[in-house]
Amino acid sequence: MYDFFDAPREVFPMWRRAQHEFDRRAGESPLAPRVLRTTGFLRPEAAQRVADWFTGMPTAPAGAVRRSYRALALETARLSEIVHGLGVRVNLVRDDGDAHHDAAELCAELREHRSMTLTTIASEAPHPLLGGREGGVVDQLRVVHDVFGHAALGVGFDLQSEFATWLQCRALFSREARGAAFCELVGATTTYIVTGEKPGLHADLPPAELLIHLSTATTGSTTLAATAAESQSTALIGADPNASCSGGA
Repeated sequence: MYDFFDAPREVFPMWRRAQHEFDRRAGESPLAPRVLRTTGFLRPEAAQRVADWFTGMPTAPAGAVRRSYRALALETARLSEIVHGLGVRVNLVRDDGDAHHDAAELCAELREHRSMTLTTIASEAPHPLLGGREGGVVDQLRVVHDVFGHAALGVGFDLQSEFATWLQCRALFSREARGAAFCELVGATTTYIVTGEKPGLHADLPPAELLIHLSTATTGSTTLAATAAESQSTALIGADPNASCSGGA
C-alpha cells in the first residue's frame, strides 16, 4: 500500500523559465504554483477509483476516444516544439536503470542543465493509439509532462505531486484533448502509485461520474468539474470509429 500524504511530499526549487513559458502558453488560468506545491488534491478513495477505472474495461465510445487522442497527438507535437525552444535536450534510453533515479535528479538536471534522460516507449509494448515509436508522441508527452509539470513546479513522483502536475498541465491542452491527456497523465500514473505495479497502456476517456467524484472528493478542484463536463460532452458527440489517430508508430 502506498503512503498517503496530504500535500506533495517531494518539493524542489522551481524551474522558473519553464514556469514562465507555461504561463505564456496555458489556455486558461490554473491553480497558482504556490497552491499546487503545498496542497493535496487527491484523496485515497478518489485515487482508488481512478485505478479501478484505468484497470477496468474501456467505458467511452470508440469514436470519441479516437478523436480525443488525435487532438492529443497534434497538441503534444506542438508542445514538444516549445520544449525544444527552451533548449531542452532529451537522451532516450531503453533501460530504466539508465534513466533518472528520482524526481530530485530529474528536476535538477532540467533546471540546471536543460537536459533529461527518458526511457523510451520503444522499450515497452506500444500504446494502442499513440504507437511505440522512439521519440514519437508517447515520448514527447512524457517530456512535456516532466518539463512543464515536475520541473516547472518543482515537485516529485508521489501521488499528490503527480496530481499537481496534472492540474497544471491540463491547461496546456484543448477541451478535445483533455480526456486522452487525463488517461495518460492521471490514469496510468495514479494506478502505478496505488497498485505498485506498472499498468499496461490503453486508450479511454474518464467517465463524467469519475471526474465529478474527484471534484467533490478534493479541495478547490473546480478544474476537475470542468473536465467532467468536457468529457461528458465529448462522449456524446459522434465520430467515425474507424478514423486513425495521428502520430502513431
